[in-house]
Amino acid sequence: MLNPRPQDLRAALARYADARIEDDRLPSAATARAVEDATYTLCVMTGTRDVPQALAAADALLERHTAERAGRTAPAGDDKLQAA
Repeated sequence: MLNPRPQDLRAALARYADARIEDDRLPSAATARAVEDATYTLCVMTGTRDVPQALAAADALLERHTAERAGRTAPAGDDKLQAA
């Protein structure tokens, strides 16, 4: 599985959500194609084959990234960062 950067993963999730909203709001061939493209991208980024799996994998990747960032310690002597 790929290990996408969190910002890329968030952008792919936003693109998927926007495409779904637009397709639900005013369906057309173009909006359906946008959903398919966004779905494909999200599945490739998460190494999955369908939307529910991709969304679950994306959530897990972002959660892991957040946990890793929270576990980092600040450089010695930087009390402000350690308290955050």
